[in-house]
Amino acid sequence: MTAKGILLRYKKAKRKAKDIELRMAELRLKYSLPSSAPYSDMPHAHNSNRDLSDYMAKMDELEQLLIDQYSRCIGVEIDIYKRLDKMDNQSERELLQYRYIDDMTWEQIAKILSYDVRHVYRLHGTALMHFPAD
Repeated sequence: MTAKGILLRYKKAKRKAKDIELRMAELRLKYSLPSSAPYSDMPHAHNSNRDLSDYMAKMDELEQLLIDQYSRCIGVEIDIYKRLDKMDNQSERELLQYRYIDDMTWEQIAKILSYDVRHVYRLHGTALMHFPAD
């Protein structure tokens, strides 16, 4: 796997965790809104217990998925930090951390490192070459 591919694994793992959180929020919203009143005069069975148990089962499943995904995120992050620690150049190391772990923009990174944005682009290319991908 390339250096950039290794670094992007963390962003992808975080994005998956955010997607699960979004699904959980949508599910909470769906089950917290009152349902519309029936307009039929025909008798209906009330499945409120079933609806609630379905909700709880789905939430439990999503919570477990979220825990698993956060565990993956932490594992990937630790792997990246171990690789970053092997790099000699501190500016390159910080740039990769800011970009791939802290999810900063090029402009934010340039401001923190006190570099021009074009220099940050060049430094990024060099940092990727020095990032230990094996």
